[in-house]
Amino acid sequence: MGIQNTSVLKKQKAGYLPRGRNTLHQVFERHFTDFCSRYDEEYADTFGKFRLERIQTVGEHFLTCGDYRQGKARIRCTNTNCGHDYFRPFSCKGFYLCPSCSQKRTLLFAEHLNEEVLLRLPHRQFVFTFPKCLRVFFRHNRKLFAEISKMIFAMISDFYREVAGKKIDTGMIIAHQTFGDMLRFNPHFHAILLEGGFDEEGSFVYLPFSGLEKMTECFRRTVLRFFTEKKLLTKQFAQNLLSWKHSGFSIDNSVRILDESSRDNLAQYIARPPISLKKIHYEGFKGRVLFHTHYNEYFKENVHMFKACDFRAELTQHIPPKGVQLIRRYGLYSSRIKGAWESMPHWRDRSSLRCGTTLELPNVLQPAGKTSTRARQGLRNLKISKLSRIQTFQMTHQMHALTRRHGHACCRRFTR
Repeated sequence: MGIQNTSVLKKQKAGYLPRGRNTLHQVFERHFTDFCSRYDEEYADTFGKFRLERIQTVGEHFLTCGDYRQGKARIRCTNTNCGHDYFRPFSCKGFYLCPSCSQKRTLLFAEHLNEEVLLRLPHRQFVFTFPKCLRVFFRHNRKLFAEISKMIFAMISDFYREVAGKKIDTGMIIAHQTFGDMLRFNPHFHAILLEGGFDEEGSFVYLPFSGLEKMTECFRRTVLRFFTEKKLLTKQFAQNLLSWKHSGFSIDNSVRILDESSRDNLAQYIARPPISLKKIHYEGFKGRVLFHTHYNEYFKENVHMFKACDFRAELTQHIPPKGVQLIRRYGLYSSRIKGAWESMPHWRDRSSLRCGTTLELPNVLQPAGKTSTRARQGLRNLKISKLSRIQTFQMTHQMHALTRRHGHACCRRFTR
């Protein structure tokens, strides 16, 4: 389906390179004006009308990112014996376009999830995909994902309640991604889901997953009913989709999250930008961009050559509308409920679920016949290693911004 195998998470390195001029800047500096002038005529029908203004705004900010001529800040250590200082250019915060700003956001988001949100309990990654005939609706209505994400959480909650035989409070982080390999438009959902939840007495009920055939069928019917009620599909076409042997709907939950490293890597994975600078090579004299990736079964290749304007069209289609949040939290992880954790009577005695110590669950319940002895032992013997923090600059004293030298209003986009 064009979605990368999550085994690559093990190889992913949590590193942040300070912003500067890069290959993508060269492509935009030479061809962005030409692309904008040709967008309505050549690309609007395919990639969406009325998006040029948004693309221009993000693209123009990106062209100034990391450029010392557009503004910079001087940062100095407050230790009088040190006095070290350096300059840092302003950032554009062009998420889903600027590789540097997107990577910083990815690392900070992963750190936040790992240290402040996710419980020290077993989780799974779920990936929800859709057939090609439905993907076009996500392209032209970027707000559909919010309603679909609510639908997915409601389906999971109903599943937990049926299996446990009682009300279960669980938590989920879900991210909507529009890109597949080689920048192909492939809307899908990545979810980090708690394997179980807490009952009304405060006991954790462990609910492992096995076969997903019935859940996939439920997901298919629920989505088709949603699109039919929205009058995006006719009932006849929905019935036709239900008759397909290979429906195009799929759910994958093969990745388990049992340690801190996998939590951090997966949190980075669901918040990653659509492009990596390591995958592109710009041939300026020919006006082409070479995109190199792992061998893709769908494309039957691992290298693809884009014309410069076509490359920008494929990349900018993944820029979300202004103000749209592509990552959402539900249940125990929602802001409203998470803020009330400490006030819950059964929660005050479970501080070990959120600290860097050995996890002990003396009051964990599980349905009979649902979990193996090995799984129970693994759940009780989880150890949380020392939390790692992003360190982009190591100093024993605090660094303060002393001056801001700027040429225009971009000075408000401060660097760090």
